[in-house]
Amino acid sequence: MVNRKAQVGLVFAAVLLFGSLAWAQADTPKVTPVAPPAAGVKAQNPTPAPPGQPQVVIQATPPAQAKPQAAAPAQDPPVMVLAATEFDAGTVNKGDLVKHDFLVENKGKGTLEITHVQPACGCTVTEFDKQIAPGKTGKITATLSTANFSGPIQKTISVTTNDLKMSSFQLNIKATVKAILNVEPSEYQQFGLVFKGQPLEKVFNIKSQDGSPFEITQINADDPALKYELKMGADKKSAEFKVQLPAEHAVGPISGRFTLATTHPKVPSLTIAVYGTIREPLTVYPTELVYSGLSKAFVNEHAEDVSLNKTVTISFEQAADLEIKKVTSSLSFVEATQTAITPNQRYSIQVKIKPPVKEGDFNGTITIDTNKKSIVIPVRGKIF
Repeated sequence: MVNRKAQVGLVFAAVLLFGSLAWAQADTPKVTPVAPPAAGVKAQNPTPAPPGQPQVVIQATPPAQAKPQAAAPAQDPPVMVLAATEFDAGTVNKGDLVKHDFLVENKGKGTLEITHVQPACGCTVTEFDKQIAPGKTGKITATLSTANFSGPIQKTISVTTNDLKMSSFQLNIKATVKAILNVEPSEYQQFGLVFKGQPLEKVFNIKSQDGSPFEITQINADDPALKYELKMGADKKSAEFKVQLPAEHAVGPISGRFTLATTHPKVPSLTIAVYGTIREPLTVYPTELVYSGLSKAFVNEHAEDVSLNKTVTISFEQAADLEIKKVTSSLSFVEATQTAITPNQRYSIQVKIKPPVKEGDFNGTITIDTNKKSIVIPVRGKIF
């Protein structure tokens, strides 16, 4: 009986609980969800709703976005057209000026700018129009001096512009230079490497190519130590010019340039030159011996150490007839001996410090007497 009453009580309690939940859900007002405002749009503050009524949010209308502006049109480019990039002047006389205009047309709608013109050598001079308007034609003028050339020549001119398709290019000017007064074998000759005391001679044969007679009225020489001799031909249409290198010429570079004034109507002057180098046939290396960082104790206790040794090499680069007669030292503690590397041509002089030594600076010489001349080599150092 008791169980029956308990079951009825549980059912009654469940009914009451379900009814309470249903009433609470029916009494809650419904609210429509509102999406968050779009980026950059500020939501309006909501107006408070009366008690028991749902809150209503009013969303502001987003502002109209500005339309993107169209990009500015690109500047109209120039379009360069060259009539030719090369000019061949053909055969010209030596000393003539070769002048040519390279025509440059602008077929574009923008201004053509020639920003830089650079000849490859100083023999070419250029002038040019820096700006060429659309539809117009300008020019690059090249002038080539042939005074220092003979035979076929070609010179280049580098050009830069603001035309993207022709921003950098080269022009060429060519010619074959014919000397009116021809010099054989050449206007410039080399003595090459010459040893002092060795006399040499170079001969220049000058001939009129157009048959006009001429005379050489004056000769100016850059190197007064060089000797020269002129002999005119009997018909006055040729000449022989000799340049002599005397045995007593000083050691060093040879740069002999001769300017010959002529009476030829087309060649007022003619330049002839010789080049080379003179050096002593007897060479010595090194030319000075220096000892540093030597202690008295070390020298006295290590007499055979290699750091106490120096070597001088003597060579004679002409005939194998060099003789070393005597080698002497002015310092009592410095010893010098000789050894033949190549007999009568190359020798080694061994220089060595021998104990006992004293502290302090020292200065002396090694004298090498040969059948060519005496050689003096300074020797200095410090012992502490």
